[in-house]
Amino acid sequence: MIAIYTRQSVDKKDSISIESQIGFCMKEISSENYKIYTDKGYSGSNINRPAFEEMIRDIKIGIIEKVVVYKLDRISRSLLDFAHIIECFNKYKVEFISQTEKFDTSTSMGRAMLSIVMVFAQLERETIQQRVKDNYYQRGKTGLYLGGVAPFGYNKVQTFLNGKKTYMFEMDEEKSEIVKQIYSMYAEEPKSLGVIARHLNTKKLKTNKEHNWTAATVARLIRNPVFVKANADVYLYLKKKGAVINNDISDFIGENGCYVYGERQSITTSKFTDLTNNFVTIAPHKGIITPELWLECQYIADENKHLKNSGRGKNSWLSGLIKCGYCGYAVTVVKSRGLLYINCGGRKNGFCYGRKKVIYLKEIEQIVETKLLEKMKSLKPDYIVRTNSHLKEINDLKIQLAKVDEDISKLVDSLLTLNETAESYINERINELDNKKKLLQNKINKLSMDNSPNNIKGEDLSEYLKNWDNYDLEQKKNVAKALITKVVITDEEIELVFKI
Repeated sequence: MIAIYTRQSVDKKDSISIESQIGFCMKEISSENYKIYTDKGYSGSNINRPAFEEMIRDIKIGIIEKVVVYKLDRISRSLLDFAHIIECFNKYKVEFISQTEKFDTSTSMGRAMLSIVMVFAQLERETIQQRVKDNYYQRGKTGLYLGGVAPFGYNKVQTFLNGKKTYMFEMDEEKSEIVKQIYSMYAEEPKSLGVIARHLNTKKLKTNKEHNWTAATVARLIRNPVFVKANADVYLYLKKKGAVINNDISDFIGENGCYVYGERQSITTSKFTDLTNNFVTIAPHKGIITPELWLECQYIADENKHLKNSGRGKNSWLSGLIKCGYCGYAVTVVKSRGLLYINCGGRKNGFCYGRKKVIYLKEIEQIVETKLLEKMKSLKPDYIVRTNSHLKEINDLKIQLAKVDEDISKLVDSLLTLNETAESYINERINELDNKKKLLQNKINKLSMDNSPNNIKGEDLSEYLKNWDNYDLEQKKNVAKALITKVVITDEEIELVFKI
């Protein structure tokens, strides 16, 4: 049987209709044994389309021998998706004909030309995406609303800016007072982010997305320049943070808040913490927080950031996997009187009271290790897991980093005994080493996030667990993360959810 596949994203005057596509495809068909598959209202950027999926199922059960489309982009606009589709066609010996381009995959020339055209189809799509992105940045530069939920303390209202319909923020009288209270608690009392989050949750207050407050959501609110009555001091602070500021400093008159937009520097970086290459524009709405109070909070947050422990998950090889069975939040390890126990994010932020007893980390690790070993024994010898293949490289970089820290420390100590001329050279050398330190840390962070494939058989993993005590925390952590989705903790049980 021959399949005719048609697709139309939306109805437009210059868009060829489904009926017209069928008419063109019929010119390639001499047999009466055909079936039409139509996806109307679906994009060609992916293959999640009901009629297309039905056609693939029919191909796999062997009832289709040829697929005909009006044009290549009807079947896919993605080169990667298209490559997978052609592989499927070849596997099940299905010919493919594009009526407009006159390509026939039954010939070698047709297959070669098909690949070339799809390269340009992908290029066209990427060009469109770039235009959309450029338009987004241009809208931000002119102060137009960029979408999303209004931040806590504001409501979204319709307005016109430079003759264009858009939205802006309007101060919510009640919630704006709470925003002021949050900033005051952080700067003047002062209170930790967790304490502020618990205070808000105790009062049954929700974020603008109707979520409970956490230390992270409080931190984002405090860091967000949308709340500040931005003046020249705020301008200088944001510029120092690496932001590209669209307005002249003369526009920072201490009345309006700021929009911040751009790509986050790292998935591990909190929003508004690192503004490098992000854009800042004076927004049309009025700010809530005085520049003096806002900047005071930024300086406190900057100082706290420097004081944080840069090593993540050093207490357990289950770091990042343990979840509270009552609120679903991740747990952290707490040390008290020489013992390690767990505490969930929900309890820290004042809204989870399900767990009634103390659960110690050692107890969790023992139970998980036993269940993990049992799982290893049940795996087939050819089972493959994905682990981080950069452990040795990361370790080498950490050694280099430690040496750089040591060199900087020695140079700083020597400054006490040097004259002004020597001091300038030493300072220059310290700056060089500091730049080297940043590069090394960036490399470590990048490699730590890279889950590149490293093939390990199930039988090898079983052998690893027999010698579990001989491996360091990072090796244990990588194996655990390769096999475990999460470890759910309640008072009654410890449940492992495996990836296989």
